[in-house]
Amino acid sequence: MEYYASLPYTIVIEHHEEQGGYYVARYIELPHFIMTGATPVEAVRELENEKREWFEENIKDGNKIPLPIKLRKYSGKIILRMPPALHEHLVNMTEIQGESLNSFMVKAVSLAADYVEPTKKYKVAVK
Repeated sequence: MEYYASLPYTIVIEHHEEQGGYYVARYIELPHFIMTGATPVEAVRELENEKREWFEENIKDGNKIPLPIKLRKYSGKIILRMPPALHEHLVNMTEIQGESLNSFMVKAVSLAADYVEPTKKYKVAVK
């Protein structure tokens, strides 16, 4: 239980307008564990206060506890299934544009997901 409680799970806070407005805090990786509060800070505090008990109950019940997204390994490779006609269309389109299918799909998925590549940080040596 202590092991899981110490891991860097990803907290998401959402505002709900119903019932005069309140905030919901949850961990992305643990979708059924949510807490509410009048403010974002209160909702997160409730989540953190209940974390150990939630892990303890789920471990005792034999439920699988997922690891945080930050600790998972990502190869950068996925298998994508699509209709053969779409596959053919994409190959034709990218061939005409002189672009690889992979490059096109990475751009299309990035755009659809509103993803912006993080800025690289460089260390500058000072002499």
